[in-house]
Amino acid sequence: MQQRTPIMSTQKLITLILSLFAGSCLHAQGQPQTLEEVTVTATRIPMEAYKTGRSITIITAERLRAMPVSTVDEMLRYVAGVNLNMRGPFGVQTDIGIRGSTFSQVLVMVDNVRLNDPLTAHFNNNIPVAMSEIAQIEVVRGPAASSYGSDAVGGLIHIKTKTYLGLQGQEGLELAGELSAGQHQLQSADVGAVLRSGKWQFSSSLKSNISDGETLPNPNFAAGTATDSLYQNYFDIRTYSASVGYKANEDLRFYVRGSADYRDFAAKYFYTQSTFDESIEQIDQLWTQGAVQYTPGKHHLELTAGYKVTDDVFAFNPAFAPNEHRTWQTFLNLNDRLPVGERSEVAFGVQHLQQRIRSTDRGNHSHYSTGLYGVFSHDFSSNWHANASLRLENDANFGLELLPQASVSYKAGNYLLRAAYGRAVRAADFTERFVSSQIPNLAPGRNIGNPDLQAERSDSWEVGSSFYLPGQLTLSAATFYRRSTNLIDFSLRNADEIGNVNTLQSGADYFYTDNIAEAATFGLELTLEKAWAFSESCSLKAQLNYTWLETTAPGDVVSKYIANHPSHNAAANVQLQLGWFSLSSSTNFIVRQSEVTEAISGQIPSQYWVSNLRANVRVAPSLTLFGQAFNIGNTQYQEVLGARLPGRWLCAGIRWQ
Repeated sequence: MQQRTPIMSTQKLITLILSLFAGSCLHAQGQPQTLEEVTVTATRIPMEAYKTGRSITIITAERLRAMPVSTVDEMLRYVAGVNLNMRGPFGVQTDIGIRGSTFSQVLVMVDNVRLNDPLTAHFNNNIPVAMSEIAQIEVVRGPAASSYGSDAVGGLIHIKTKTYLGLQGQEGLELAGELSAGQHQLQSADVGAVLRSGKWQFSSSLKSNISDGETLPNPNFAAGTATDSLYQNYFDIRTYSASVGYKANEDLRFYVRGSADYRDFAAKYFYTQSTFDESIEQIDQLWTQGAVQYTPGKHHLELTAGYKVTDDVFAFNPAFAPNEHRTWQTFLNLNDRLPVGERSEVAFGVQHLQQRIRSTDRGNHSHYSTGLYGVFSHDFSSNWHANASLRLENDANFGLELLPQASVSYKAGNYLLRAAYGRAVRAADFTERFVSSQIPNLAPGRNIGNPDLQAERSDSWEVGSSFYLPGQLTLSAATFYRRSTNLIDFSLRNADEIGNVNTLQSGADYFYTDNIAEAATFGLELTLEKAWAFSESCSLKAQLNYTWLETTAPGDVVSKYIANHPSHNAAANVQLQLGWFSLSSSTNFIVRQSEVTEAISGQIPSQYWVSNLRANVRVAPSLTLFGQAFNIGNTQYQEVLGARLPGRWLCAGIRWQ
C-alpha cells in the first residue's frame, strides 16, 4: 500500500517559523538603510519589487558583465532557489529547475514572449540573444501561471533586452562586447552594437562559443560497441540577432526582433545510458518577435507576438538513421492595464499558443492553448500591498483549468514580510507524449512516450522576509511548499506493462513516460548580501545564497527527473574593485543523491564544488583585458549521468564598451 506524503511535519513547521523571524533580532540592532525600489513584472502589472509579495532576483546588465560566466545558464547557477543539471559547458545544454521543479516546470520568456520549446524543455536554454543585448533578467521563484500561462510551476525567468525596454542613451553608435580564446581551441565572442537616431533605435549582436572540447576515453569502446577508443565533447554554438525600436510619439511605440541560433555538439549520454550512445545533435532555430505599445489616456495596451521554427537532427549512432524534427510555435498576447482610483491597478488580457511538430520518430501532431486572465493590485496603505490574479486556460490536452494566485506584502521601515499562494498546470510536450513511438522494434533502455498523459497540477505556498540593515547589509529568507499531482516523468518499466505502445520488444525494459502519482517539495532559501566602499575606486561586494530542498513521493518508483535536484545548494559571489584592477569569483557547492552506472563511466558525486574566477585589467577608459578560469579547482563531476563536464578551463580575452 502506498503511503501518502504528510502535508507538513513538525520539523518543517519549525523551519517555516524560523525563516520568518530569524532576522527580527538583527532588525533591532540598528537603523536599516532605505529599501531599493526596483520595478519588476512578476505579474502583468509593473511595480516595485517589494510590493509583489514574491521572491525575486534581478540581474542587471552591469552585474551580468561582472560575473565570471559566459552564458545565462552559467549565471543562473549562482541565483538562490535555482538548480541546474548541466550537460555541456558554454551554453551547450542545461536543464533549469527552480525550487526543486523539473526543467519542464520553468517558464522562460524574452521580452514578454514565451521561449519554451514545444519539442522538449531541454531546449529552453537556447536563448536567442547575446548577453551584450540583455538589460535585465528577472528570476521569479514560485508559480506565475495565472499571469503567464502553463509551465510556470517552479518559477519564471524573464529576459528583457535593451531595445524592448527602450533604454535611452546618447544618439549615435554604441559598441560593446568581448572576444576570448582558450584551451581546447576555444573561441568565444559576444559583441553588440546599438544605433540611436531620433525616434529610431537599432541593435545587432553576435554570440558564439566554438571548441574541439576535451578528448575523453570512450566507455563504449571497452563495452565492445564502438571502434573508437576516444571521443571529443565538441561544440559549435552561434547566435545572431537584430532588433528595431521606433517611438512614433509619447503614446505609441513599436519593437521587432529577429534571431537565428545554430548549434552543433556532441550529445553522448545526454539522453540515454546506452553503451551504443555515440550521439551528436544539430539544432537550428529561427525566431522573430514584436510588440506594439499604445497608451491612450489611462490605458496601457500592449500586443506581443512571437514565431519560432526549430529544426533538430539527432543521430544516436552512425549505424542508425538519425531522428529529424521540425516544430513551429506561434505566440500571441494582448494585454491592457489601467489604474482604478488612486490605490489600485488592474490588468487583463488574452493569450494564444499554437504548436506543431513533424518528426520521424514522434510523428506529426499539433497542440493549442488559449487563456483569459485578470490581475488586480491594491495598496491598502503605504505598508500593506496585495495582488490577486485569475486565469481561465483552455488547453487541447487538459481542457478548461482555473488558475488562481494571490500575494501580500508588508513593509515597516526596511523590514519586509511577504506571503504568496499560486496554482499551476503543465501539459506534456511532444517528446513526453510521442518520443520513439515511430521506431519499430525499439532497442531496450531507450525512452518511450505515453500518448495518454494527463496534465500536471500543483499548488504552492511561500512566506518570506527581508531585512535591510546598516552598512549595506541585506538578509532575506523564504520558505516554500509545493504539492503536485500527476507529475510527468520517465520511469523504468517492462514492455509487458506498457499497453498503449506496440513497437517494443517483449520482456525488455524502457524509460516510459507516466504520471507518477504525486510529490511534495519543501524548501528554504537564505540570502546574505554585503557591500563595502573603502574609497571611490576601491570596493568589495559579496553575496551568499543557500537553498535546502526535500522532495518526497509515495512508493518506490525510480523516476528520471523528479527529485533530481540538490538537497543542499550553496553559492558565493564576490567582486573586488581596486582602481584599474578587478577580481570576481563565483563558487557553487552541491550536495545531492549520488548515482553510478559503470557501463558508461557514469557517476554523479554526492557532493562537489565548482568555482569560476575572472581577473580584469582596465588599460583604457573603454578597454579591458581579462583572464578567466572555469572550474578552477578542476573538479571531476557529472550532473546528468554519463555526460562528463569539463575540468579546469583557462581562457583570456579583451572587452570594450
